[in-house]
Amino acid sequence: MDDFGSAKGPGTQPVTRKRRGGQTGSRAIRSNFSRMEQTFGTGALGTAVASARPSGVLPPVSDTKPLVEVDVLGKVALLTLIAICAGAVSFVFPVSLGLALVCVFVAFGVALWTCFRPHVARTTARIYAIVEGVALGVISRLYNADSHGIVPLAIVLTGALFIGVLIAYRTGLVRVSNRFISTTVVTGFALLAIMVAVLLGLSVPGFGSNTTTLVVFGFVYVVVAIMDLFVDFELIRRASNAGVPAEAEWYAAFSVFLAVVMLYLGLLRILGSGRR
Repeated sequence: MDDFGSAKGPGTQPVTRKRRGGQTGSRAIRSNFSRMEQTFGTGALGTAVASARPSGVLPPVSDTKPLVEVDVLGKVALLTLIAICAGAVSFVFPVSLGLALVCVFVAFGVALWTCFRPHVARTTARIYAIVEGVALGVISRLYNADSHGIVPLAIVLTGALFIGVLIAYRTGLVRVSNRFISTTVVTGFALLAIMVAVLLGLSVPGFGSNTTTLVVFGFVYVVVAIMDLFVDFELIRRASNAGVPAEAEWYAAFSVFLAVVMLYLGLLRILGSGRR
């Protein structure tokens, strides 16, 4: 349980030395887990694991419901449904591009707030889904005007890729190693920096408006989103094993939903650019 920063006995020191080469990745996911642990605690199961109780000694009993992966996925489905409903409204009715841009910045602010204050995720995750859904509806309408029929296709592909990633993770076809996590974190921050620069109207070398660049950027977006999903599923597994309370499910679902939104936008860009 060294991935969770649990207490270790003196006899485990050699193991720590052997894993130094992969500490960057483990530290990346550990920081996110620590945020959940500090906010929600780890319950009886987490206490029992962390304290490494000797055999024959029963762990403490608690009536605190632990985080369950199926419940997290259910909340992801709910957030997705909320976003689709909000997006349908802005897709059908004439919502201005200016309002959509405001929604993008509001959603970005809500996302940052949620990341640093996980305990508010129960409320802010739904707010984010509504605001981001409105923005996605307007963006989808603009893409649909140039390439009719790509929006339903992008939604179906997003769902198919999500299920595919989940199956690949659960069956062990893809192993989420420390190197995988560190690569995902670094790439994600780089992509985020580019997005912020574009939103601020700054010129980013190598990112023009030609079709090839848009398709390549869309593929990068999709790849990073898929990697994020794998890392999120690994985080959920570790949180569940550590006995993190069910209150953290909204925060975990919010993290997964961010990757789903990213995946949809990447597919929309690829499909839209390919039909121009």
